Amino acid sequence: MTVRRSAWVALGSLVVCAGLALVGVAAFAGRLWRVVVGFVLFVVGYRTMQYGVHGWPSLRRLPRSRASLADHLTTAAGLGASVILAAYGFVLMGRAVETGGAAPMLLSGVAVVAGYVVGHRVANDEVL
Repeated sequence: MTVRRSAWVALGSLVVCAGLALVGVAAFAGRLWRVVVGFVLFVVGYRTMQYGVHGWPSLRRLPRSRASLADHLTTAAGLGASVILAAYGFVLMGRAVETGGAAPMLLSGVAVVAGYVVGHRVANDEVL
């Protein structure tokens, strides 16, 4: 790995850490939209690290897409919904830890897993 690629991995790691720190702190504060921003930072950092390790694919090698604008909007809405659902699950987790309540704990797990499954299905056209 070159120094330049290593720098991208280090930068991505810092962004991932910042995003997850924001998720953790905001979840316990009950701040849903800050948790969403933390997840977005996590994804940006993760993709940055992927660039450092694998590089970006050449545009000439990318398959041509026949997806319509409606398909792209549906995908974006699905990914957005999955992030919000998972973020809400983390906020519930913060509440469950603070109160020790079983209901928020159960709902937290359901929301996080459902958000992951929806996002993975939308992004990869498969659940696992």
